[in-house]
Parts: sequence; structure tokens; C-alpha cells
Amino acid sequence: MTLSERMKKLASKVGDAAQDFVSIAGDTAQDFGEKGISASKEFLNKVSDKAQDIGAKGLQASKELISKVGDRAQDISEKGNLIIEIRRLESRVQKLTAELGAEVYTVLVEQKISSVSFSTPVIKDIIQELDTLQKDITKKEAELEK
Repeated sequence: MTLSERMKKLASKVGDAAQDFVSIAGDTAQDFGEKGISASKEFLNKVSDKAQDIGAKGLQASKELISKVGDRAQDISEKGNLIIEIRRLESRVQKLTAELGAEVYTVLVEQKISSVSFSTPVIKDIIQELDTLQKDITKKEAELEK
């Protein structure tokens, strides 16, 4: 349920409570007119009780709304942090991929070695780190989907 929908629901609850209050006040006023002065104390008690009930309902609905908004804000913040962490890891992958290319170039062209494999020390280290980063990214993306 969106924040707007929750606010509409809260407004509806407060409106319903206000209508109940007006209805009871009207009925009680009619009774007061019929019963005279002796009903005034009962009228005031009913009005007071209904006002307290409306206040309690409004306060409870406000607390619920604030709690839900706070929870949603925390969820958005956590997801934002995950997205930032994923982007940081992806940036590191790009840098390592460029570094891998440079190392392959160095081995093949500058060192004049005719082949490169996973067992080439520098290449092996970079590929292991790339694998670790990819696993971290996958884990963070799974957390983001929750």
C-alpha cells in the first residue's frame, strides 16, 4: 500500500469517527431537549467519551502511519546502500578487466611470450579476484531483490 493510499485510509478513518461523533452529538442533543436539564450531564459525558475515542483512533492511526513510513524509509535506504555497493563492485570489475587486458598485452607483446593461460601468475590472481567480485555482486543483487 502506497503512502498516499495509507494517508487516504487514515483520513477516511478520521472522517468516519467524526461522523459518528456528530451523529451521537445530534442524538444526544435531541435526547437532551426531550429530557431537559437532567440529561445535560449524560450528554457531556457521551460527547467527552466520543471525543476521547476519536482522539485515540486518530492518534493510533497516526502512529501506524508514521511507523510504516519509517519502515519504508529504512527499506529504501538499505536498498540504496546495496545499489551503491553493487556499482562500486562493478567499477572494480571494470578496472580489473582493463588491468587483465594490460597484463595479457605485457606478457604477449612486451615479454614476447607466445601464450597466456590461467596458470600465468599475474593473470591467475586477477581472474581469481574477478571471480570473487562477481560472486559478491550476485550476492548483493539477491539481497536487493528481497
